[in-house]
Amino acid sequence: MGRRHEVDGYTVELDDDFQVVHRNPRGKRLQQVPEWLADSQSTRRLYRLRRALTAHREQARALAESWADAGARVPRALAESDIVWREALDDAGVEAVADLPAPEAGETDPDGTDADGTTLIARTYVHPDGHTMTLLLNTAFARHWDALLASREEWELIDTFATGIPAPWAEAELPFPERLMAAHPGQEQEALEAAYTFGWSLWGSPSLYKSLLDDHLEDLATTAPRFLPAFLDELADICLKEGGKYKEYAPGYFTRARNAEREQHTKPDERWLDARYATFADHGALAAGAVRARAKELAPKGTTVSRDQLRRFRDVLERRVHTPDDLYPGMAADLRKVARAAKANAESEVAALLEDIVPRIGLCAGDVHKFWADALKGKALELLVEQRPETVHDVLRLAPGDASSAQEWQSLLQRSGALALLTGERPGLATGETARLLHDWLASEPLGQARTEELYDVAVSLAPRLAADAVPLRLPYRDPAPGWWAPLPLDLADELLEHGAPLADPPPRLGSPGAAHMLVDRRPHLTHLLADPRFARELRNALDSELEGVALRDGGVPYRHHYRPHQAAEQGSWRHTPGVCRTDVGREALAAWLDRQRERLRTGLDLNGLVRVIAPFVHIGGAVDELLKDEPAAREFAAVDVVALVLTDLPTEADRPAVEALMSTMRPENLIRWPTPTLRTRIDATLPGLPDAQVAQAWEVLQTGVNCQEGLRRLVGRLSD
Repeated sequence: MGRRHEVDGYTVELDDDFQVVHRNPRGKRLQQVPEWLADSQSTRRLYRLRRALTAHREQARALAESWADAGARVPRALAESDIVWREALDDAGVEAVADLPAPEAGETDPDGTDADGTTLIARTYVHPDGHTMTLLLNTAFARHWDALLASREEWELIDTFATGIPAPWAEAELPFPERLMAAHPGQEQEALEAAYTFGWSLWGSPSLYKSLLDDHLEDLATTAPRFLPAFLDELADICLKEGGKYKEYAPGYFTRARNAEREQHTKPDERWLDARYATFADHGALAAGAVRARAKELAPKGTTVSRDQLRRFRDVLERRVHTPDDLYPGMAADLRKVARAAKANAESEVAALLEDIVPRIGLCAGDVHKFWADALKGKALELLVEQRPETVHDVLRLAPGDASSAQEWQSLLQRSGALALLTGERPGLATGETARLLHDWLASEPLGQARTEELYDVAVSLAPRLAADAVPLRLPYRDPAPGWWAPLPLDLADELLEHGAPLADPPPRLGSPGAAHMLVDRRPHLTHLLADPRFARELRNALDSELEGVALRDGGVPYRHHYRPHQAAEQGSWRHTPGVCRTDVGREALAAWLDRQRERLRTGLDLNGLVRVIAPFVHIGGAVDELLKDEPAAREFAAVDVVALVLTDLPTEADRPAVEALMSTMRPENLIRWPTPTLRTRIDATLPGLPDAQVAQAWEVLQTGVNCQEGLRRLVGRLSD
């Protein structure tokens, strides 16, 4: 039990378990401590004391265990000076010897110990509360710690002796803040005071609360800016070591450290600095901005860079790339800049960079098209293929959308020699690979976007190889399983057939791609495709299927809920006339379908049947205006008596003039909600006495009739000349 401090009648003390204990004036231990007492000077003082004592115990145990593992011996004076050391040495089984080690030869402190920091010196301190402890310090900086502990922690030096124990950092870099002090000779005490204010002490490092750290850094930039780079570097290292969410802070602190060096015109050792860049690159904690600034720093206009610096810079770029997301647009430009400053071949350097990263992340990987376009320009691609021949196969795995543009994709095929492999000009591609790759490229085309004309041209150039291989090419038919399909290039199929390239049998209805997604622009007549009975049959079936509404089945929902005859267009409907409909087979299919619709109209329909006849015209949209002008058909649809069909479907008998008057007040609407109160009142007046369920039924019939009237009006206008 240590000294007891009194605060306004209350007491606070540190017990034998190093717990801060508060008691009320009657001596009873407090379970809840008032804020004023918890924030008192005495309480804060004891918490500082507790931190020192607990950290000392932990550090002694850790060092004793390391000595035990190494079979080291320590002076008995260490165990005799401090009970904490005695317990730690006993627990670890470390032998304590009686003879005090002689100091190392060389520079010595006034107390006879070495001053070069190769061995540890023991310092025994006493606290006003009666606690003592012996610390092992770097001899070169011990006196600075003496002054700090006395002024900030109330620990007074009472004894010191040499230990002969090698310093842990004798073969490595000094720890922080000793490293900071060593870097600023003559300012050691000021550096140590700055570190202590920031949160460094013999007991640990600052807590990683970013807002608090940034406040300290802001103060440091004002009071002691010369120390700022070292603090930022140390924080970056701590965040990197901690990992997790703290790793996210590391790139920022590293970048700020480099910026602070430039602002203060500090020139660190180049090899040390490049090693720092490499370390953070290895851990994925190097920001692109830091690399770009390094390139600018290395190669300002008119300067010369050594080949060794160039090698180290490229090494940092290579280490930084773990995933495609690590690429940045100006990476190749930065490397070229440094290479030119080193009077090296810039394209060879870019090729060497690509040789390292392409096997790990792939060619043209990620959404960084600007990097790949820049890196692969010039001779870098050709040099890469020379150094790494398998790059040709990396190019073959690229789809047109993987490159920065379709033109770039085609250029990569040509420049890498991949196109020569595909066409058979160069050996090395297995039989059937051309057909497989072409299918994959065609299947990668996005639906609803402009066709990649470069892909069409490449495909046509492969026709002789396809014919020679005699392996049928499968067109990119719709695959329902993954829910993805590409445009169906019927014009390409037509041209390939003309050149004798075999095509695989098409699936039923060509996989139902939809007429809007059948491409015929470059071969609108489809002469060779329609001459093939397999494709002629399935193309007609596909068009008939779509026109008959196979793709628009109601799936058990009332038909009028799906087909809305009053709409100008539906989702998925033809916004423009599909090119395939302008072909002879398309015109024939449309004409035959119109005849079937007219025949259904003549058979006598109920209201629901009328919806089924009218609604598909909404789907085919403008094709009616362009290709189905038919005055007799228009007159036939205009003659439909919608009101009569409504009267038949109403749940009760009604007067026709009254129903016509009611329908004239309604407007076309989707059947997705109940009638408005005003409309409900008019329905009750026209069809009195109906229960609620029949009112709803009557409203649906009336609304469907109004919708059909609007649909017929639109359709008659489209069919008319």
